[in-house]
Amino acid sequence: MKSLERVHVVLVAGKDQGLQLAVHLCRIRVTRATFVADVDEARSLCLAGGPDLCLVAIDDCILDAAPLPEIDAPGRTTGVPSLLLAAVVTPYLRRMAWRCGYSAAIPAGIAPQMLARPICAALQRRRTARTGRMGPPFVIHAGISRRSTAGFADFRKAKPH
Repeated sequence: MKSLERVHVVLVAGKDQGLQLAVHLCRIRVTRATFVADVDEARSLCLAGGPDLCLVAIDDCILDAAPLPEIDAPGRTTGVPSLLLAAVVTPYLRRMAWRCGYSAAIPAGIAPQMLARPICAALQRRRTARTGRMGPPFVIHAGISRRSTAGFADFRKAKPH
């Protein structure tokens, strides 16, 4: 896994949230962070191949809106993992984040050490996907024949009557 000191992170956040996230990133020793105003700028940086990770913070006022706007992850088409930060993470927000291509939805008030965990996990998934080491969870072999269970009738468990 890549060291957090060498990771390039793109932050999409407002001024107050951006400062708070910058402090958190400094505490976990991320030295390279780029602040952008909106998701479109982050998407263009991802297309250029610059960042390793994108952090998108949602404002509190957006959560109060009746239909939550679906914001596509900046690195969805390029393979750059994106994390969504919100004040309150609900099951609906997690499903929406997954549909939009985010790796995880994280509460904004998270401790810096706990923020390092989803960042490291997203970077690790990106690395294993790139090297091709992630395989299917199970392998079905075509050479296995399906016999009837009639020959194994004596070995079945007895049913209590």
